[in-house]
Amino acid sequence: MQDPGHVPNPLRPYYVPPSIGTEPISNTTTSASKPSSSSFSFPDIDYSDYITDGSPSIPASIKSVVDQAFWKYTNVLLAQPFEVAKLILQARVAQDEEEEAPKTPHPEGEDGYADSYENENSDDDEPNYFTSAAPFEKPTTSHSPPRGRRGRPPRDDGVPRHSAKPQKDDGRLHLKNPHSLLEALSALSSSGGALAMWRSTNSTFVYNILNKTLETFLRSFLAAVLGLAETDILASAGTGAIPDASILNSTTPAATILIATAAAAISSLVLAPIDAARTRLILTPSSQEPRTLLGTLRTLPTAYLIPSHLIPITFLTSTIPTLISTSTPVLLKTYLGLDPAMNPAKWSLATFAGSALDLSVKFPLETVLRRAQIATWTSPAYSPPASSSKRKAVTTIVPVPQSYRGILPTIWSITREEGYSESQKDRTAALMGKAPRRKRKGQGIEGLYRGWRVGFWGLVGVWGTSFVGGLQNGGEASAASTGIHGGKF
Repeated sequence: MQDPGHVPNPLRPYYVPPSIGTEPISNTTTSASKPSSSSFSFPDIDYSDYITDGSPSIPASIKSVVDQAFWKYTNVLLAQPFEVAKLILQARVAQDEEEEAPKTPHPEGEDGYADSYENENSDDDEPNYFTSAAPFEKPTTSHSPPRGRRGRPPRDDGVPRHSAKPQKDDGRLHLKNPHSLLEALSALSSSGGALAMWRSTNSTFVYNILNKTLETFLRSFLAAVLGLAETDILASAGTGAIPDASILNSTTPAATILIATAAAAISSLVLAPIDAARTRLILTPSSQEPRTLLGTLRTLPTAYLIPSHLIPITFLTSTIPTLISTSTPVLLKTYLGLDPAMNPAKWSLATFAGSALDLSVKFPLETVLRRAQIATWTSPAYSPPASSSKRKAVTTIVPVPQSYRGILPTIWSITREEGYSESQKDRTAALMGKAPRRKRKGQGIEGLYRGWRVGFWGLVGVWGTSFVGGLQNGGEASAASTGIHGGKF
């Protein structure tokens, strides 16, 4: 019997129905035989435009992860000496010149020998031959060398003398300039060797990896909870990076900014113990135990948890810079009318100014944070009970604060009470001998920006690279558009 589906329709004689579905199965074999396979098949579609490579194998995936980890560790390794020097300058308490740079005895044969030689020749025991009361015989206690020769004076064992080599004081660093990164690196390498500049590298690497991973996860999680689109999630940027203009494509910029700020705050509070342990490992000599990250975390007043006095300053240090960096593109677009596509040069300069503002706010807060972190081990107020065996005397390589009174008192102490400051005009006049040197108590605003050159020059490098790349891309785009629309002319 002919299938009625294949009978041509007299009203549509040229219509041939498609053969879709299974072939008709005879009634005799319906219950006994299995149904035949479908005759329909998808056409061969080339997906090479959408999927470049096939799914990577397990060895390829492992190799990719190892390569990324090696690259990130290399970045940390290159930047660690400057981070160590910056942290030392931030946590160091400024001292007077007499306390910070004590005079060390000069080696024999240098200019310092002339001073000791004059002091020995001016000994009170030496007789004065130009008075009537002068004795006629030379005393035996005279240290003066024989007249007529400039030889080395004989050593008197009864008079205490300094040794030719200065005594080392357990890795203590003496810095004359509290704002010089190179001097801090030089003092650190001369005291503990070249490898001392890379102290706490592993802890810094662990902190950076965990911070970026946790912050990215929290941004995605909060966006999913609040119902934001995936395109509204911003990628976590590094410190001092150029603000990301992708927030301009967000449907809800305000919610995106709040999510980024909240994620940065939560991740910083969770990982604050690791950051505090990293600060201690940098500021303590290599002989100070423990020297591992887990061992240092156990010495916290609350093991593995953030101390209560670190919560306010950690929250401000993470939220305010993040809020400035993420909201800068929106403010530039809304109030100044700048667009990264229409005004690339002005946009680049404006974002550079925004990043500089971010650093100018972050550095004073980071200085207070470092001092609060090291005060966790040096201040008696945060120490565990005396019976605890975990608490030991902490020795640091530079003078650090022995107490932490809060954010504003620490800022006031640095600017008005700690060390001294001198204007450039008074310093120049004193060097020229025109006026006495006048020193004021406190370091002023400059004391809050120790080590600012690390962040600033890093920002200049990142901005310069992006600026030159943006100009090249803009030039190529303009040349291409000229070639398209210039035909009618």
